Amino acid sequence: MKTNAARLLDKLGIPYQILSYEVDPDDLAAESTAQKVGLPAEQVFKTLVVKGDTTGICFAFIPGNAHLELKALAQISGNRKVETVALKEVQPLTGYIRGV
Repeated sequence: MKTNAARLLDKLGIPYQILSYEVDPDDLAAESTAQKVGLPAEQVFKTLVVKGDTTGICFAFIPGNAHLELKALAQISGNRKVETVALKEVQPLTGYIRGV
């Protein structure tokens, strides 16, 4: 399955490599994924979905070994406050499929 990110890289002519691994729906932590594909956690990125009080839905892409600073994201995104979106709301809001 080709993701929207892969389609965009194709369109821009940017080379990339897709790494496959067995997905454990109970453990989608970036650190676990990094270990499965043989990369350091800082080279595997988490995709987090937040909702801003002004801008609405935002995606945050951060290294697997990092933590999202909600106050910092609110400030740089033009919001007073952002909060993470409940997992059950992510796919209906964005089309993003967790773990893919």
